[in-house]
Amino acid sequence: MTAFGFSRWAALAVALANTAPGQRHGDLLTTTGELAALLRAHDEPEPVDVGTKDLADALTARDAFSGIFEMAGDEAAIAERLNALLASTARPRLVSHAGVPLHLHVDAPGSSWGQWLAASGAMGLALLVAEHGATVLTRCAAQDCRDALLRTGSGPPRRFCSATCASRVRVAAHRQGRRGNPAAE
Repeated sequence: MTAFGFSRWAALAVALANTAPGQRHGDLLTTTGELAALLRAHDEPEPVDVGTKDLADALTARDAFSGIFEMAGDEAAIAERLNALLASTARPRLVSHAGVPLHLHVDAPGSSWGQWLAASGAMGLALLVAEHGATVLTRCAAQDCRDALLRTGSGPPRRFCSATCASRVRVAAHRQGRRGNPAAE
């Protein structure tokens, strides 16, 4: 069964933000097919029919989410930006359709996929910030990455978006340490 709820919505907001051109990749969301693939990769049930308005609205949502992650740690600014996004996009209601049990939709009826991403992503991020504080929204600590990430779960706070980034930074630090220590040569 497809998972519904704010953690999925927050994960979609992160995934959408991370399609923006970055230091390690170009723009990963330039076609309707790429938007459909993103939605399917996050368990959106079929049919996933995406048009040019959906893509344009998704790019607007992406810019909003990217801006929110740039504010990492600034609770007042994050709250202001999320509140504005919620006010302009969210229309929460309970629905049941296509054999799926009762669940929450936060976008207005008839919204585009991009508007749905904006509304549900904003709601997911807002609920996480309310539960965990603004530090839950951050960027990867790898200077050559800077992808958005969520600091959730138990244990020490996550600093990196992936094991790949964490490993790359640790290896670089190790090599730098060896260069600075003549006894290690």
